[in-house]
Amino acid sequence: MHALQKLFLCCVLAGFRGNALGSEIINGKKAKEKSMLYMASVQNDAGIHICGGFLISADFVVTAAHCDLWKPKSVVLGTHDLDKVNKTMRYSVKKCKHPSYKDVGSGNDIMLLKLPKKAPLGKKGLIKPIKLPSHKMKLKDNKKCQVAGWGMTSTKGEVENDLREVEVPVINLEECQKQWKNTLPSNVICAGGYRTKNGFCQGDSGGPLVCDKQAVGVVSYNSGKNCDYPVDFPNVYTDVSKYLPWIKEILKKKNCSLGNEIIHGKKAPDNQMLYMASLQNDAETMALIFIQLLLFILSGADGSKIVGGQDAAPHSRPYMASLQVRGQHFCGGVLVKEDFVLTAAHCLINRPFTVVVGVDSLSGVESTKQEFRVARSIPHPNYDGHENDIMLLKLGGSAALTEAVQLIPPKTGRPRECITAGWGDIGDNNTIATRLQEVNVTLLSRRTCQRRWGAVPITSSMLCGTGARVFQGFCSGDSGGPLVCDGAAAGVVSFSGQRCGDPSTPDVYTRVSSFRRWIRDVLNNN
Repeated sequence: MHALQKLFLCCVLAGFRGNALGSEIINGKKAKEKSMLYMASVQNDAGIHICGGFLISADFVVTAAHCDLWKPKSVVLGTHDLDKVNKTMRYSVKKCKHPSYKDVGSGNDIMLLKLPKKAPLGKKGLIKPIKLPSHKMKLKDNKKCQVAGWGMTSTKGEVENDLREVEVPVINLEECQKQWKNTLPSNVICAGGYRTKNGFCQGDSGGPLVCDKQAVGVVSYNSGKNCDYPVDFPNVYTDVSKYLPWIKEILKKKNCSLGNEIIHGKKAPDNQMLYMASLQNDAETMALIFIQLLLFILSGADGSKIVGGQDAAPHSRPYMASLQVRGQHFCGGVLVKEDFVLTAAHCLINRPFTVVVGVDSLSGVESTKQEFRVARSIPHPNYDGHENDIMLLKLGGSAALTEAVQLIPPKTGRPRECITAGWGDIGDNNTIATRLQEVNVTLLSRRTCQRRWGAVPITSSMLCGTGARVFQGFCSGDSGGPLVCDGAAAGVVSFSGQRCGDPSTPDVYTRVSSFRRWIRDVLNNN
């Protein structure tokens, strides 16, 4: 997890206007080895595939802007099999989101990812860029093109590690607009999903639509997570040809800019452009500058792992939950009902995942372990990337309550003695804990916390805390874990500063008591 780079991040569960973000290839086939050397797997900081992408130069990958929702940290190049990834294939990235992107329903769903170094290209290599169209183009109706990606091959199906591809026909834009009831954004291409069984589904987001060996589109969205094609709503792609000047400018400058300005003479921080639209007056300009400067200050890390703590006594925290993708932990949480886990909204990911309870070690084999698929993720409706960072997960079954698996009640009244706990990095240096870690937390007044954070808003629905000594607290990976005060859930790990456990930027938690009514309503209605 990152730190406060999520400020003002817009969280979307099912997309916009009933749209579901593109994800997996439907009715396709396994791609031939070395056939698509431009394909990139966009991954989060846990090394989990979240989106597709495609290489357009030695050091730039194109993907969808909405993929920023799942916190991309790296790309993998040079393989079709995500089970066969080594460190030489992985590249960290800096994000260049289109400045006018708001959400998929509004268009401009395109983002460039800058690699820290040039990928090794060559005739005999496994990495090769794909060409972009040379000018704005109009594709002929029913033209056969290809889309490719990693992921499920059916609605709610299993995730695939092998790259898959499928042929899709281009659909007349007027016909597409008609089927979408005139809700399409501008600058899009429609292909597949309509009058054909072929198309993409949740997970191929950011991958390319390839026509005549050129990447003409970027996977954007389909309708309502329904991949049982054919349907009445064609698949929608961002039209790459409409963004050629923007792409060429970034490739030339080797950084991200808004118009002709670059914040502080360097690449602006991640997510600075999330809600930016064209500037229309001085007031808007000043608000934009404030957000950019704020994000510049906050390039830290979302809560993720305990730093400066100690091993928790085995099963002394029986309410602890681990959110996992294929056995890999990425966030924490707590069991608040037999079939519900409380966590952070920023832990939302665009992949099937499970919840594990009843364990002390994530690497050991424990008879007390219980694992459940997540049937539904319910982030707070007002989560904006900063405030209201809270989410409930509806499990696919009910946990059996034992000595190792227990519920935790919400905290009422003033919190006093507090701890936070989680699995992960214990040294702010990718040193992974083998057992559950915990650390004592001293709560700070909102006024003190606000003074230390400066321009970052600390609201009444947040709690702040520090350890007893410098560099003690949570760090990237404990996201969603609890602040436990007097044996009850008082907070949810939300964000921290650039250095984990640094008291100059105290750890910030979502205050559970501020959301008791929302939690009660979700539990009662689901």
